[in-house]
Amino acid sequence: MATITAAGIGSGLDVNNILEQIVEAERAPAESRLDLKETNLQAELSAFGSFKSSVSLFQTSLGKLQSAALFNSSDVSVSNTDVLTASTSSISKPGNFSVEVKSLAQAQTLASIAFNELDDVIGSGTLTFDFGTTVYDPGTDYATGDDTYTSFTKNSERPSESIVIDNTNNTISGIRDAINAADIGVSATIVDDGSGFRLLLASDQQGLDNSLQVNVSEGGTVADDTDMSGLSVLAFNSIASNAEQTQSALDANISVNGLSVLRESNSIVGAIPGVTLNLKTADVGNPVQLVITSNNVEKSQENIGDFVDAFNELATVYNNLSAFGGNDGQNGILLGDNTSRNIIQQMRRELGDFSSNGGSFNSLSSIGITTARDGTLKLDAAVLNKALENDFDSVTQLFYASGNTTDSDVTFNSSTASTKAGDYSISVGSLATQGQLVAQGISGPITINATNDSFSLFVDGASTGNIAITQASYSDLNSLAQEIETRVNASSALQNISLNISVSYVSGALQFTSSSYGVNSSVSTSLQNSTLGLTSAATSSAGSDVTGSIGGLSAIGEGRVLTGSGEASGLAVEIAGSTAGSRGSVVFSKGLASELDSLINKFLADDGQLTAKTDSINKQILDISEQRVDLDARVAQIEERFRRQFSSLDVLISQLNATSSFLQQQLDSLPGISFNRK
Repeated sequence: MATITAAGIGSGLDVNNILEQIVEAERAPAESRLDLKETNLQAELSAFGSFKSSVSLFQTSLGKLQSAALFNSSDVSVSNTDVLTASTSSISKPGNFSVEVKSLAQAQTLASIAFNELDDVIGSGTLTFDFGTTVYDPGTDYATGDDTYTSFTKNSERPSESIVIDNTNNTISGIRDAINAADIGVSATIVDDGSGFRLLLASDQQGLDNSLQVNVSEGGTVADDTDMSGLSVLAFNSIASNAEQTQSALDANISVNGLSVLRESNSIVGAIPGVTLNLKTADVGNPVQLVITSNNVEKSQENIGDFVDAFNELATVYNNLSAFGGNDGQNGILLGDNTSRNIIQQMRRELGDFSSNGGSFNSLSSIGITTARDGTLKLDAAVLNKALENDFDSVTQLFYASGNTTDSDVTFNSSTASTKAGDYSISVGSLATQGQLVAQGISGPITINATNDSFSLFVDGASTGNIAITQASYSDLNSLAQEIETRVNASSALQNISLNISVSYVSGALQFTSSSYGVNSSVSTSLQNSTLGLTSAATSSAGSDVTGSIGGLSAIGEGRVLTGSGEASGLAVEIAGSTAGSRGSVVFSKGLASELDSLINKFLADDGQLTAKTDSINKQILDISEQRVDLDARVAQIEERFRRQFSSLDVLISQLNATSSFLQQQLDSLPGISFNRK
């Protein structure tokens, strides 16, 4: 007898619908619990995201309060902005300055002979460009060979650059394109001056030390490389000045309150500390007046106001997230959360308990910042303004790490996160010294000409490059010393590393002294000049580091800076003056902004409270995903079990129905027996 195995066919039951209802009844309660739990966790994660974002924004506001320079701001007025403009930085100081622009810096330009067509072939070979100082007199008529090429001194900071010219680029336009594509510090253009097309070569950098020397190699004799045919028409060197110098390289030449200043660029930084001068045009005899004024009070009010606003934004976010029965009657998502409560309490405690180690204003309340009942801060702008006007340093030192020294020749330099607040004694064993070069003795008058106007030095290991001094007769050797000092300090190599030297004429010899202190401070001869006494007989001596202690513990000396150990670890002070022994003390305060910044760094660190909390929430959300997978597997097993049971029931009912039909047939076949099936 055949059996029916399709579920529901034998019994007539809608098995699939029944199974769906059974599975749903099994899944729904568990899935609802998981949905609710995940919704709550996602809401908590979002709340912590908002809280963390507010903490980070508050930390950003602290960045404006963590150094003295950030409280400093100044304005500058310029009497003639057609001649120059000026801008200030945080280190600029109030003052009046008279600036005369004598000449602008400019880049050298060389011009080739004229060509009839842009595709005229010049020649093939190799062009080599050197950068440095050219001594050249174009004369009164270049075309007649009236020019004089005296010398070229290579700039040691810039390497030689070469370009190969072949049949793919040997026309006037091809050479222009090849030079520009090489990006070697030389730009090439073509100008039609009426006599034909001329190739112009210009140094990309301004200044005396960036002029061009052009050497040509055509693969033949020296004569081939210097004649007026082929590629050598572009040569510009001591052997062949075939190209014409149409514009000489010049340094910017200005005077600041009568002091001569030379720079390679028309953007002059550092001549006046913290001020950038942008030169526009020369105006000899008509100095421009610069007046720098401080607006520190306004800047500080702005920074402190931003700090209060940022904390209040954080406090408001926290209050809303942790509210009990808020405006809508709903509790905040973070109500009862220990992590966020602990973080906000630690910051509020720091704000309320902090006091500096000195000054007339040593707490937030003393400068007009108090705490409201809801935990936000209130700022009395009038009280803050009065405090800033009365004792600016005391107010600002509330916020940044600072040190107040009792010795006017000892300056607080810096600290680290590990430095403990406190009062530390300072003792100096030996003072730092500067590196010095004492030249061989000379006497005046001295005449400087083309044969003896150059020399070079190493200052703290950095080469000055070639130094060319003004050709003149110097009867007063103090004037010669001043000229040498000015020229050396105009070296871009020294400017780039903020170094300079002083030069004096003492006891019949020139003395060169580095501006730096310590064992790395030195001055030595690179290119000698016997006229100046810069010979092998010159004596060079390196500087020495300061030695001493801070807080009774041995300190590390580097130049004039002593750095402490122990609780004073990272505390650095600069020792000036001429006295060893006891040098008073330094009272160090961490500063509120620095303390809060360190605290927030701990909260936001990889192992911090906020990170740990969000990691925990994310793990719980991941666990829910795994629980959903487990639920799907369990429900699938239940469905399979019931499906097997219904299949068995189907088979049984089908068999019973078959038996019933068989019996009915048998009964119907018996004689005399019939059933009324109506």
